[in-house]
Amino acid sequence: MPHRPRRLRLAPASLFGRLLLLLLAGLGAALALSAWLTLTDRGEALYRVLVTDNAERIANLVELLDGLDEGDRARVVDALDLPPLYIRLDLAWAGNPAEVSPQAAALAGALHAQLGDDRPLAVSLSHGEAAGSGRDEDDGKGRRAPSFFVQVGLADGGTVSFLYVLPRFIGAQPVRLLAALALVSAIVLAVSVLAVRGLTRPLARLAGAARELGTDLERPPLPETGPVEVRDAAIAFNDMQARLRRQLAERDQLLAAVSHDLKTPLARLRLRLELIGESGVQARALADLADLETTVADTLDFLRAGREEATVPVAIGALAEALADDAADTGAAVEVLGDGGAPLPARPRALRRCLQNLLDNALRYGNSDGEAGAPVEIVLHDAPQALCICIRDRGPGLPAAELERVFEPFRRLEHSRSRATGGTGLGLSIARAIARGHGGELTLANRSDGPGLEARLTLPRRPPAGAR
Repeated sequence: MPHRPRRLRLAPASLFGRLLLLLLAGLGAALALSAWLTLTDRGEALYRVLVTDNAERIANLVELLDGLDEGDRARVVDALDLPPLYIRLDLAWAGNPAEVSPQAAALAGALHAQLGDDRPLAVSLSHGEAAGSGRDEDDGKGRRAPSFFVQVGLADGGTVSFLYVLPRFIGAQPVRLLAALALVSAIVLAVSVLAVRGLTRPLARLAGAARELGTDLERPPLPETGPVEVRDAAIAFNDMQARLRRQLAERDQLLAAVSHDLKTPLARLRLRLELIGESGVQARALADLADLETTVADTLDFLRAGREEATVPVAIGALAEALADDAADTGAAVEVLGDGGAPLPARPRALRRCLQNLLDNALRYGNSDGEAGAPVEIVLHDAPQALCICIRDRGPGLPAAELERVFEPFRRLEHSRSRATGGTGLGLSIARAIARGHGGELTLANRSDGPGLEARLTLPRRPPAGAR
């Protein structure tokens, strides 16, 4: 199978992460736009207020100075030359600058509206000393404060110059505004996290319940609370779980009935076969009957897969040693390697049946074409998340195409898994059903270090919540 390059994942994998990222992106864009509009409107509004107030004040002063002689004019200017509006009579006409800012143009328009369009007038907005003003104001921190420099022609041909130093907050950074926006962002972020978590938590709970359902149909039902959609999903899931329980209960009743109904005629058949006088016919018939009884028993075990047994802590290392000792009593060589670690929550009889089937399979076929007398190995590997049990033999292995097909019920390979060598073709099917009933998995693979087959049983260390 060709290797597929991994794509760079830009978006989070979880629904919680994606919703939160979307909300944060929208929040960030909205706050950035809001801050930009607020700061822009704030500056323009302040300039409009200042333009209106200063235009009226300057116009009144110009009209006052027009009606005075030079001596009175000088005394009035000395009396009114106070911050933030400075007045001079001795500055030469500077004229309009090459580039006029929108604020300066607005002030010039307001002055023309007050004094008339034919009045000589020049307005500029600068930072620091205005041309020829002789004033240099800063904001107290070494930074030059912005100011309007206005020159107006008087009725007798003189020139009066005004320098209005803008308040410090005009050019200052809006620290309070930015702090308020940051506080609003933090509050909205906290509310967004809580809202998204509240929306996605029921979905995560539903996904967890669906995973648990495969191993424990008796798990508690989901709480049918929350929004309408979540509540409907929980009700549908609980109904499905109840239907599955009823179906399995009906199947168990059917299995019990079949088991009872089969055992009685089989017992009568065995009794009648023993009354047959011809020993050869009797032996063959009894052998067929034994095969039939084994098939029925294995089929029932496959369908039950140990579900009727309670879950208790099982010492896997001790179980493996017990299986090896039982095999040694029959003359078979079985070696246990590794440590099973802490006890594992499992159904003990079912798990023993699973391992026994795998061990019998390895002992029966493991040395047919491989290394004669090579021991079968039970290798235990414990990890925080899962316990792995490998049963290895030195037999011929299996064709790659058959490694998965041998798990099919009644599937036997003619070269080694025939009825003549024993078995009904259900041993591996039963073992896998038990493994999956524990939330684990069973796979087969040919050994990479020589001939032989490896059966790998992986059991989760943390059983699903609600397991009995």
